[in-house]
Amino acid sequence: MRSAKHSKNYSADELRVLRAGSRTDLARLDALSDEDLERLAVDDADERGLRPDWTRAELVLPRVE
Repeated sequence: MRSAKHSKNYSADELRVLRAGSRTDLARLDALSDEDLERLAVDDADERGLRPDWTRAELVLPRVE
């Protein structure tokens, strides 16, 4: 578990201000189809060669104690 010193809480207003400074065009991303997103990922240098194998993926839920 991460230490609390690495955590930060933000109010809704603070998050709006932080997001306003983002250069990410969220409306454009929201309008893209799954096929468009896949095509963009293939063209992204950071994604090149990344082929995750989801066939052995396992859902792990935290236990509530």
